[in-house]
Amino acid sequence: MTRAERALARSWRWIAVICWLLALSGGAVIIWGRIAAEGHRADQLAAEADLRGTAVSTLAGDVRALRQQVKAAGKTPVAPDPTRAVPSLSARAEVPVPIPGPPGPSGAPGSPGPSGAPGKNGSPGPTSTVPGPSGPPGSPGPASTVAGPTGPTGPAGPPGKDGKDGEDGKDGAQGPPGPPPSGWSFTYTDSLGHSTTYNCTPDSPGSTYYSCTPTSSSGPLKSNSPARGTLSLGALLATAAYRRIR
Repeated sequence: MTRAERALARSWRWIAVICWLLALSGGAVIIWGRIAAEGHRADQLAAEADLRGTAVSTLAGDVRALRQQVKAAGKTPVAPDPTRAVPSLSARAEVPVPIPGPPGPSGAPGSPGPSGAPGKNGSPGPTSTVPGPSGPPGSPGPASTVAGPTGPTGPAGPPGKDGKDGEDGKDGAQGPPGPPPSGWSFTYTDSLGHSTTYNCTPDSPGSTYYSCTPTSSSGPLKSNSPARGTLSLGALLATAAYRRIR
């Protein structure tokens, strides 16, 4: 970077401000020149209008003098009076000529005028082929006191779905103990194959102690045989065991 570039980099803001001021001054000079030119042109138009107004006023005076001379000679002047030939001659001959200024502010709106007379009815139009929209529904009529006929029975509906299984019920309370058995019997077979049937009955009504007696046997046993002793011992043991039942 050269020294000139460094100087420009440090002072670029001032250069930009100077350029902006120069551009603004140039625009102001151009606008002022246009305004001055329009003012000079307006002055020229006003001067020309004054000259024309003076000429019109002079010519009107000359025409009036000529008319008086012709009338004094007993003749009828051909040229009409300037005020009759030129409408608003006095305003046109006024010097200096009034130049219209800029338009003034808008005035307040006036009061509305009276309503006009209603117009005549128009002729009916052609018949339309498109139906109009439906009207609103009417109010319901009074309720009838006579019942209508009963309608036919409808068809049976399909069977419904099976319901879900219910939950299991709770266990009931334990009942009271039942009465003791009124009697029972059993058959005992020893090791030798001899069978003996015993019949057991309670010792007293409602008792839980029983007495068992043999009712039948498959064969006689000797009084001094080991099988008979074993049978007697088994019968005594069974009787003692069942007496403990409650």
